[in-house]
Amino acid sequence: MINQLAVFQGTFRYEFLMQIRRRSLWIGMLLIGALEIAIYARSPFVNQFVQRDLDLPMPQTLASLALLLNFFLPATFGCMIADRVPRDRRTKMEELFNALPGALSVRLLGKYLGSVCATLIPMLLFFLAGVSFILYRTGNFESILLAIPVFMIITLPGILFISAFSLACPAVMWVPLYQFCFVGYWFWGNFLSSRNGIPTLSDTLLAPAGKFMAVGIFGLNHMDVSATPIQGWESVLLLTALALVALGTLYIVLRWQQAVK
Repeated sequence: MINQLAVFQGTFRYEFLMQIRRRSLWIGMLLIGALEIAIYARSPFVNQFVQRDLDLPMPQTLASLALLLNFFLPATFGCMIADRVPRDRRTKMEELFNALPGALSVRLLGKYLGSVCATLIPMLLFFLAGVSFILYRTGNFESILLAIPVFMIITLPGILFISAFSLACPAVMWVPLYQFCFVGYWFWGNFLSSRNGIPTLSDTLLAPAGKFMAVGIFGLNHMDVSATPIQGWESVLLLTALALVALGTLYIVLRWQQAVK
């Protein structure tokens, strides 16, 4: 047990440091964040946020902020996670890891959580910058107390979901192809309403952008979806469970690939 814990800690630390030191992570997140701000500057959503949402109860204001940030940044997040397994193969690190003691499941969990935590930091900084703006405009220190819980409930389940699939799918797909398909999926599966006549997951509990959590759990009035608190929590549980399914499938695939070598 102690040995497996040490393996997990070592893998987590390696993946976290590898990811957090990547210039492409920070440059990509900053560029996409700047693009999102530029788009919102010309969008009625910002006027709605400043003129209406700042006067809502603080949990709803923070929920609205989380939804604003969940438009572009998670798409970048998924792309940044996608090369972690292929990179280990390309640099021969996978062979080194396989030669060391420690269960594959433990190393996989460390890789997943280390990559997610590192990639999550730029996103969290953007969110906290928005919280600072809310605090400046409202003077309500409740925004500081509620910021992390709101982020964890609205944003984190979707991030865990897309990260698991972004780790698993490139194990059997060409990374650029997956990234292209993933970006298309993100906007199709979250922001394209089925009312337009095109089948989509955006109106279901599988939408990872957090609409069901914001509406169902925090009571935010969203034009595209209605949800009860139970549906909000169901979306949280469903996305988290599917993330575990994706990781379990990746474990099976990696075991099979090791066996056939």
